[in-house]
Amino acid sequence: MNTAEQLDPVIDRLGRVLDRGNLPPPYARCGARLLSLLTRPVQVVVTGFAGSGKTKLLEMMSAHPDVGHDQTVPVFELSYGDTEQALIERADGSVSMVRGFLKQCEIPTDALRVRQELPDPNLIQQDYIEIGLDGTEEERQSALEAVISRADLVIWCSQDFTQEEQRLWSAVPDHIKDHSVLALTKADQLLMRDVLNYNIARLEPIVSNEFLGMFPVATIQGVTAQTGAEHVNDPLWAASGGKSLMQLVSRHIRHGRTADIDQARVFLDRLALKMPPDAEQRPVAPKATPTPVGETETDVSQDLRSEAPRDDEARDETTIGLLSEAVDVLQRHAGKMFDALDESEDVDSTKIIDCCSDAIRSVSNLMGSGTGNAATDALQGDLQDGEEMLMLFQLERGEDAAVDAVALVLQLRKELAGKMAAGS
Repeated sequence: MNTAEQLDPVIDRLGRVLDRGNLPPPYARCGARLLSLLTRPVQVVVTGFAGSGKTKLLEMMSAHPDVGHDQTVPVFELSYGDTEQALIERADGSVSMVRGFLKQCEIPTDALRVRQELPDPNLIQQDYIEIGLDGTEEERQSALEAVISRADLVIWCSQDFTQEEQRLWSAVPDHIKDHSVLALTKADQLLMRDVLNYNIARLEPIVSNEFLGMFPVATIQGVTAQTGAEHVNDPLWAASGGKSLMQLVSRHIRHGRTADIDQARVFLDRLALKMPPDAEQRPVAPKATPTPVGETETDVSQDLRSEAPRDDEARDETTIGLLSEAVDVLQRHAGKMFDALDESEDVDSTKIIDCCSDAIRSVSNLMGSGTGNAATDALQGDLQDGEEMLMLFQLERGEDAAVDAVALVLQLRKELAGKMAAGS
C-alpha cells in the first residue's frame, strides 16, 4: 500500500475524532495540527542570493518553464489549483486574482507575495516556494526567517556558497539543516570555467555538516530534458543533475508524509484506549452520575478525564503523600520554565518541551516508587499518556507545540491537586 492509499483513512478517522469536540485542549490542538500536516502540501522552499538561479531551478523542478514572474516579488508560490490563475497579495493586505499566468499580467510594485495555481496533479503533494535573500543584511535575515518558518525542505541555490552565505546559513536551526540541500546551479557554466570540480571539493566538508547533500545542476538542460519533447529525455535529465535532485525531493516528501501518518496513528491509538469502539460513529454524552459498580472497562473509557479514586483509596496516606510530592515536583518544573522565559526574549520551544518531558518523567518515577493500588495505577496510565503526547510535541517543535506541552503539565498538576484534595 502506498502513502496516498494510507493517507485518506487516517485523515478520515482523525477528522471524525476531532469533530466530536470533546477532547481536552492539548489533545484537541495537537490533533488539529496533525490534521493540518496531513492535508497541506509539503513546502519545498527554493532560496539563495540574487542571481543564484532560483527561478530557473524552480521551473526545472516543477517542469513548468512558463511560470515566469517578477523578480522583485519577495515570495513566489507555485501550487495546485483547479484552474490556471494567479493570486497577488499587496502591502495593504488586499488580494487580487488574475486568470492565466503571472507573466501575462502586470504585477504591482508593492506586491508582497504572488501565488500561481495550476491544475497539475504533480503539484498536489507539494508547493514550490521561492524566497530570495536580497537587500540589506537586515532584509536578508528577515527573508531567511520566512524560509525557516515555512519550509519542510530547503534548497539553497548557489554557485560557490561564499563565506557570506555560510555565515547567514550558520544561524539556521539544526532541524531545518537536516532537511536542506545545496544546489550548485549553473553547473554547466561552472564546468566551462573549469571551477565545478574545485567548488565541489572545497564545499564537501562544509556540506557534510550543514546539509543533507550537494547537487550540481545544469538547470537549463534540466528544463529542456523535461519539456523539450512529448516525453522526458531521460539521459539529458540524468546528465543535468536534475534527476538526482528530484529523486531526493520525492524521497523526502514520501518519508515526511509517512512520519506525519505515524504521528497521527500514535495520537489516535492513545485516544482509542480511552474511547469506546463506536466513539467515531456517535457523540458521547458527558457523565453526569458516578459510574455504577458493574460498569465495564469500555464504558469507563468513554470519559477522557481521569476519575478521582474511590474514598477508601483516596484516604490512603501514602497515596496522598505521593500526590502532594508530585504536585510539588510539577510546580518546581513549572517555575523553572517560567524563569527561563523571563530570562530570554526568544522562546526556545525545544527546551520548554524537553523541560515538560522531564517533569512528567520525574512524576512517573515518583509514582512508580509507591505501593501499587488502583489510584496510583490510574495515575501511571495518565502519565504514560502524557509522555507519549509530549513525544508528539517534540516531533512537531514550534511555539504552538511548546504551549500545548506546558498546558499538558499544568492540566496534570491541576488533576493531581484535585485528587489530593478529594482524598484529604
